[in-house]
Amino acid sequence: MKRWTIVLSSVLLAAALAGCKGSEDAGGGAAPGAAVATASVAPSAGSANETGAGAILALERDSFTLKQWKNDGSHMTAMSGTLKLGDLPVAGAVIHAGASKRDIVTQDDGSFALTVDRSLLSETPVKVVAVDQAHAGGKPLGDQAASALLKAEAFYSVYYPIEITRADDAPGKEGEVEVHARIVSDPGDVVTFFQVDKYRIGGTVKDADGAPVKDAVVWIDRDEGEGFGKSTPTDAEGRYELYYLPEQEEGTNLSVTIGTTRYTLPENRVFHIPEETSVQINITLPSEGTVIDDKPPTLVSVTSPGAMYTGVLAGLRVPKGTSYTVTIPDQEGRFVLTLRKSVWDMKPRFFETKLTRFVEDRQLSWGDSLPSGFLQAEAGDPSVEAGGAEMD
Repeated sequence: MKRWTIVLSSVLLAAALAGCKGSEDAGGGAAPGAAVATASVAPSAGSANETGAGAILALERDSFTLKQWKNDGSHMTAMSGTLKLGDLPVAGAVIHAGASKRDIVTQDDGSFALTVDRSLLSETPVKVVAVDQAHAGGKPLGDQAASALLKAEAFYSVYYPIEITRADDAPGKEGEVEVHARIVSDPGDVVTFFQVDKYRIGGTVKDADGAPVKDAVVWIDRDEGEGFGKSTPTDAEGRYELYYLPEQEEGTNLSVTIGTTRYTLPENRVFHIPEETSVQINITLPSEGTVIDDKPPTLVSVTSPGAMYTGVLAGLRVPKGTSYTVTIPDQEGRFVLTLRKSVWDMKPRFFETKLTRFVEDRQLSWGDSLPSGFLQAEAGDPSVEAGGAEMD
């Protein structure tokens, strides 16, 4: 199967100044104990929290540079942490990392171990989710201590380093600066920054009288089972859409199902979907039988704009409403950011995200300038402090 991969990369912008949690060592990870979260505990006589000590969830590291996925599992890294009430280790508490439902139980010394997938760009929360069986210093937990422990959390990030190569006055733009930067990956890694991933098939399904058909599903596939695609059920207007990977000069089976009824093209007829473009296919179902007449006006196909892009992007954490532009990076991750010098002097951090978006109004390529607002930071996007050259 031929997969179209037009590699693009993009470094973009979004809102709200924010900082990473903890400092990093030369190896891209934080110093031991760097990720620490605390929650206060009020006194409660006869229990482990009678001293009023704080609940402390600490991780061995708070950041890791991203490593490409490997068959040998070398992208996985073990990490430890501890949970305490003041100086007392908390045993028997249950901890979750991110969206994982795997229970991680703290040991007698308050320690726990988790595994970090360094191939996934993320900022991951580590939280206490249950203390029913927990105790500290050999004593049961009071209600207030239990409540405080359930509020304790820490974070670790997996990210690509960002390097600033130079920052100059923007030509012809008073008070603005051009920042030349690069997303840095490990030598030999193949990084998908931003690329065309799929194209859209959309259109309408109507009955023989021209009325829209609701809850119909459009299917595409080939005889060998490759190129399979299934649309969303049609809405009240008969509209549907699906996304697909184009194939090279191969006919595709096209069918429509409504409940248990399946409508198909005439026997031995296939539909040829053009490459490197989205397509609109409007289908009119027959008044009798289940064979779709494969010519206009019952089957009408035209190309349409847009493509689905996916990949790693980076943006700048700046105050809401800040306007600036950024170019789409090249294959080496190099890009140019243009913004007010006063904003850049605030030393904002970058964020990184794995974005999938259908772009209809333009075709994206290296060096194109994108406006602010194209990308917004989402929960789970890691923050990155850029290194390298300063403004002259």
